[in-house]
Amino acid sequence: MKKNGLLIVMLISLISCSDSDDKSSESYIGKWTLIRMGSNNPAANSIDILEWEESYIFNSNNTFSKTRKRDGKTTTISGTYSVMKTTDQTKFELSYSAQSDIIGSCTALKENLYIINDIGSLYSAWSICDGPLLVYDKK
Repeated sequence: MKKNGLLIVMLISLISCSDSDDKSSESYIGKWTLIRMGSNNPAANSIDILEWEESYIFNSNNTFSKTRKRDGKTTTISGTYSVMKTTDQTKFELSYSAQSDIIGSCTALKENLYIINDIGSLYSAWSICDGPLLVYDKK
C-alpha cells in the first residue's frame, strides 16, 4: 500500500513539474539594453557613440517598461505586450497607454520589436519609417 501511495505522489509531482505554460521560463523575460545604433544609410551603417541610453524590461505577466536616459533626463513609460513566435524570429507588439517622446515607432501608441532567433539580439522596427536602427542585448 505504501508503494502505491509513493507511486501516486511521484506521478503527481512529475505532472505538476512538467507544466510548459510557465511564462517565466521564456528567454526574453528580463532586461534588454541598447548596445548599438545604426542607420538605413549604407554609408553610415553604425554609430559608435550612442545618442542615449535605453532599456526594456519584459515581465512574465505581459507588461513591460521602457527607460531612456538622455541629456541628464530619465524617462520611463510602461505598457503591455504580445508575442508572436516563428521558427526564425520572435515578434513583440508593445502597446502604450499614453503618448511619449521615447516611443520609437511608425504609429503613436504601438511599437514593434523583433528577436532574430539565430542572432539573439532584439531589434527595433523604427528604422522602417526613417528612425534609427536600434539593437539591444539581454543583460
